[in-house]
Amino acid sequence: MIRRTYIRKVEDRLERIENDIDGLQNRMASSAGDIRDRLDRDIRDIRSKAEAVRERIRAVEAAGASNWGRLKNAVDEGLKELGQVVDGAVERFRKTGSGDR
Repeated sequence: MIRRTYIRKVEDRLERIENDIDGLQNRMASSAGDIRDRLDRDIRDIRSKAEAVRERIRAVEAAGASNWGRLKNAVDEGLKELGQVVDGAVERFRKTGSGDR
């Protein structure tokens, strides 16, 4: 896969995940108390993980032509993990009875 195509693909995937994060944060606005505090912590953690993936994408972009292939595995794994974390947060939010997704 050509590096530029790969970068566009993973940036699009990260953007979709970040939209999911925004949606989760908007939906949790109606939560209160301990649930809200926990979800706030979850959102901060998820955003931190998203930024780490973004940094990995920048590393792929900055890498030399012969090195970027080795770095893309970290991006792929980071996106996979981030997606799982977001899905888990959505599920926890749903279990509180506050979510309607």
